[in-house]
Amino acid sequence: MIRACFKVAGQACQFNVLEGPEDIPEFVRWIRSGKTFGLDTETTGLDWWADDFRLRLVQFGTDREAYVVPVELGAELLGAAVGAIRDVIRREGRLILQNATYDLLVLDATTDLRMEDLWPGVLDTKILAHLVDSRGEAEGGTGHGLESLTKHYIDRGTAASIKASMGKLARDLGVKKGEVFKAVPWDNGIYLTYSALDPILAFRLGRILLRKIANGARSLIEFEHEVAEICSYMSRRGVRLDVDYTVQLSEKLYADELEWTQIARELGCENPWSTEQAADAFEARGIFAKDRTPSGKRKIDKKFLGELVRKGDLLALAIEQAKSARKKRNTWLKSFLDLVDGKRYIHPGINSIQARTARMSIVGVPAQTLPAGDAEIRNCFLADEGHCIVSVDYSNMELRFLAAHSGDRRMLKAFREGEDLHQITADAAGVSRKIGKMGNFLIVFGGGKAALVEQAGVSDDVAESVMTGFMETFPGVKRFMDDKTKEARRNGFITTPSGRRLYVDKSRAYSGANYFIQSGSRDITCRALVRMHRKGITPYMLLPIHDEVLFSVPIEKAEAAAKIIADLMAETIKGLEIPTDPEIGRDSWGSLYDLEDTKH
Repeated sequence: MIRACFKVAGQACQFNVLEGPEDIPEFVRWIRSGKTFGLDTETTGLDWWADDFRLRLVQFGTDREAYVVPVELGAELLGAAVGAIRDVIRREGRLILQNATYDLLVLDATTDLRMEDLWPGVLDTKILAHLVDSRGEAEGGTGHGLESLTKHYIDRGTAASIKASMGKLARDLGVKKGEVFKAVPWDNGIYLTYSALDPILAFRLGRILLRKIANGARSLIEFEHEVAEICSYMSRRGVRLDVDYTVQLSEKLYADELEWTQIARELGCENPWSTEQAADAFEARGIFAKDRTPSGKRKIDKKFLGELVRKGDLLALAIEQAKSARKKRNTWLKSFLDLVDGKRYIHPGINSIQARTARMSIVGVPAQTLPAGDAEIRNCFLADEGHCIVSVDYSNMELRFLAAHSGDRRMLKAFREGEDLHQITADAAGVSRKIGKMGNFLIVFGGGKAALVEQAGVSDDVAESVMTGFMETFPGVKRFMDDKTKEARRNGFITTPSGRRLYVDKSRAYSGANYFIQSGSRDITCRALVRMHRKGITPYMLLPIHDEVLFSVPIEKAEAAAKIIADLMAETIKGLEIPTDPEIGRDSWGSLYDLEDTKH
């Protein structure tokens, strides 16, 4: 047994590293002496689905002691670590982890442990931290990562050492930071100290954070852990990638990029990605950029190019298309092909509780960031063999949530009688329905007059009339928004219907209503995930996308499944129904969009 000491917040801590089977009995006695342990894993990287991915260490900790099990040394040590985890779960103990989803996916992928058995005994400090303070460090909060939480709640010096240790190891080994975890020998002193520290910190953070969650939000602890569990199952199952189509599309986009770049060059812009060269080319043709960047450079942005494209300007079109083709190829398609596993699936990283409002984020499959209506990229993703894609989303969820909680009579009447809310706003301002719709959603998501001018390309006067028309038509909404602003200014936070406390900068107290709506709407989707999970639908879930959930279901059961799912997802808020809209596609995600689709 290797033994060493270090200090955390001035307190002496010890860690013990098993070197072989002879050390297992001592480790087992220690595990059986308690019921709550911090838990962490060390691996060769983050790609737990990859063929060459390996689990290297499993670490257990209490507030002042840790045991590190180098499972890569053999089956007996691996069995000891797995047995210890099973023993804690069997005794209805508790395992405290920082960002539990990742470590549980690792254990599920590399051992015979299954997430279904582990989640009931898990406490995730990342979830607890968000319930205490939803803000990131850059927003003035504690943040939710191990380093930032350690700095805030335990010890700044320890946090600094976490940050510095991997950099030092990389320099010592002569490798890049991303290669450290694969290259470092298991018995390296810095590596073992770093590894032993994590479960001790997780244990301490769990104890600290549990005490700090507001009473009204305590019911969210179990709820958020169940949501995280459901999202981990979606990550594990993955989404099937049409590799051949993705490769062909990448090649096509490369050809498009070259073609449009050549057109831009022929029109006087050698490099379409250089704003200065583009500005010079436009000025040579008598077209001048009105706006400037903060540094004073001419602004050749989407708005500038879009206005010219609508007027039929070929140079603007060439620059726009060249940029679009490169972005699609490099930002999305390349990552898809880099992330696909041996079975042609991509496993999205679903952060179940993210952002200040707790809205989810997804990496790997850019479900939340793809342009609306873009079938081309979505066609890269397929339902399982013999399945079709089903999508169920909510109808005007945020606006209905706003109507229910504001109690605005006109808005409630519109929804209950099936009126077109966007047309009502448009008529009040004397604009098109499209502008009315943009105004409605900008108000819900915290945008103002300037945002409407920017996004809709309307004048300040028109934007002002849309905002004024909305507030005059729906006075209850204005009162509600004013009340939330006062609440944020008075308390420094607003409290959502689920008891979630969201801190609001007093200088931006007007964001209180926006946070309330976004967070409350997010909880509607999450409650639906929980209901579907408890009904056994989780194996068919692919992705949660804000107010939409994507599924892969057997073709012959698609209609029945879509109805069941739609009924389960529907919810009533204060007497107002939040209805759902199911759609059945073909085998590709892109088939849900009414665009030309010759492939699927």
